[in-house]
Amino acid sequence: MQFESAIYNHVQELQRLISAQGKALTEPEVAATSMELDLLILTAMRSQKKAFCKTKLLK
Repeated sequence: MQFESAIYNHVQELQRLISAQGKALTEPEVAATSMELDLLILTAMRSQKKAFCKTKLLK
């Protein structure tokens, strides 16, 4: 659940930066937030994969 809320917060921040403030996708603040979001998603996916593998091994 912690990943979900962190991902949601980053998506909201990107929306605020791009839509509300009109920043370009190439601006450093937008790019940094986007990269953080990418890392969060990858971390969440890896966590799910590890949990799945543990469950599979226990059976």
